[in-house]
Amino acid sequence: MNGIGFIIVTVVSAVAGVLYYAGIGKRIAHEEKKAGRDLTYEINPFTGGRE
Repeated sequence: MNGIGFIIVTVVSAVAGVLYYAGIGKRIAHEEKKAGRDLTYEINPFTGGRE
């Protein structure tokens, strides 16, 4: 049971990480589309927003 629990926690963590980065990427793309330009050095990398 110990090995299965480790695998489950690892898979859930990996899925959460992928969803987090996909969400940030989607938010950044939305902000850049709204601004009409590249916001590479203006966006907060943790929230995906300019504010």
